[in-house]
Amino acid sequence: MTRTHSTFARRLTAMVLSPLLAAGFLIAVTAAPANAADGGVTLTGTVTGEAPDGSFVPEAGVSVSLYELTGSGDIAVGVASNADGSFTLDGVEPGRYRLHFERIGVNDAGLTSTWLGNTPHEAQSQIIEVGSTPITGLDAQLEIGSTISGVISLAEGPQPSAAASAFLLDHTTGEYERWGYRAPADASGNYTIRGLPAGTYILRFGDIYDQALVSTVYWDDSELIAASTPVEVAADQQLTGFDATVGPGGVYVGRLAGADRFATSVEIAKAAFPSGFPEGSSRSVFIVNGLNFPDALGAGPAAAREGSPILLVTPGSIPDVVKAELTELAPSKIYIVGGEPSVSAAVEAELATNYTSDIVRFAGIDRFHTSRLLADHFWAGDDNRTAYLATGMNFPDALSAAPAAANESAPVILVNGGLQTVDVETKALLGDLGIEKVVVAGGEPSVSAGLKKSIDALPFVVESYRRNGADRFATSLVTNQKSFPLADAAFLATGSGFPDALAGAALAGSWFAPIYLVGQNCVPGSVLQEIGRLHVRDVILLGGQPTLSDNVLNLRQC
Repeated sequence: MTRTHSTFARRLTAMVLSPLLAAGFLIAVTAAPANAADGGVTLTGTVTGEAPDGSFVPEAGVSVSLYELTGSGDIAVGVASNADGSFTLDGVEPGRYRLHFERIGVNDAGLTSTWLGNTPHEAQSQIIEVGSTPITGLDAQLEIGSTISGVISLAEGPQPSAAASAFLLDHTTGEYERWGYRAPADASGNYTIRGLPAGTYILRFGDIYDQALVSTVYWDDSELIAASTPVEVAADQQLTGFDATVGPGGVYVGRLAGADRFATSVEIAKAAFPSGFPEGSSRSVFIVNGLNFPDALGAGPAAAREGSPILLVTPGSIPDVVKAELTELAPSKIYIVGGEPSVSAAVEAELATNYTSDIVRFAGIDRFHTSRLLADHFWAGDDNRTAYLATGMNFPDALSAAPAAANESAPVILVNGGLQTVDVETKALLGDLGIEKVVVAGGEPSVSAGLKKSIDALPFVVESYRRNGADRFATSLVTNQKSFPLADAAFLATGSGFPDALAGAALAGSWFAPIYLVGQNCVPGSVLQEIGRLHVRDVILLGGQPTLSDNVLNLRQC
């Protein structure tokens, strides 16, 4: 799926330029866990750094962080390397891990960070299988990396409150690494990003404090990631002249809303395709039941993968506003998600008569089967890596997971979260699709501990994470934090209903943008922090009033 993002300001029913100035908007950095001394086993190794003469010498003060490949996926144990470059990680419990090395503090030598196996790419790093015996020889070499430098200015002069960030693309997964390489501009606007491994980067310029006090631009003078020019960096290269001009800060906040849920799905489709389907597109539309959620929950990532809108209908009829949009779009293919109780045979017949005879219906024996049919159809035969699992008994977790899954080119597969083990059909599908990484969206009891444990035990699953928070709002936050290192836009949707976010999942997924669930009258400070971290240009509300009030439109903090 190609990363694209259209200009859609004319489609928004309201537009506000909102500076994010709240004092609490700064993002706190969580310290690595202290080295555990009780229980578990010991892991040891040595870190060396490249000297100017090309030799490698012991490197002190390197952050050594062990990431678990189950559970939250966060740091399990972290230490700093000693004066002789050695490190010891104590109390490591049995399981699978990845090991990351990064120079702490000022990095004047320009040493690269690396994962075990001397690779900058997390997904390609060596995996450590920890059992009951100590492991030695976990060594790493930090090479002198390349640099990118330039000047960041305002129209009237240098802008010292800005920073430049470079995000490395993993061509194998099609995803950006979880962290960017960052350098602040000095008082004259000069910056130098050091320690860059060879690769393809997105280069971003923006507010050093992630508060949108200055605008965000990408190389070469683009407001959007998808329209920016990637920067190719070779080994031992010093790139200069990467200058940028930033303007006044703020994000554009707008609303996509119609008179009802059906009209809102049309407004979302128009935002995606303001001039109809472009040349070379699939020219397809997904039709789902707008009055009930189960069958349609897996449609978002599939629609995003196809570059298609989702339009809502009733079980027995097509609303006039949806008919008008279908006429305007003139699709060559229609996907119906759900069986005849969800979308009737009469609706299918009307679609075939008036729009296209090329109709494919995904109708399983239940909601779980329908989601598996979607995943099998749109992901079969591809080089897949990741799948998301969510309960099919409620909607919030699956809706939050949909754009995150699309960002990782993954399906959302619905399961009966109350079961104590993964069902045979889902297990077989994960194996057939070649899935190595599973993300469970939602905590207990949405998806039981037993079911998650059975996923962990599948022989072909290397990574198995749970993304959850204290409630549906926190779960959507955590899900997006783990999936999106950067984005052009962020979507806000109610956490109390499904239709608007259901239709919006296709748009958000195709733009590789997150959906955050929020309340009716305000935006949590944590979500505002996320908007700042991502440096988005646009914040889009899905749905009208009273679903999301003007307080949300104005980004009023809870």
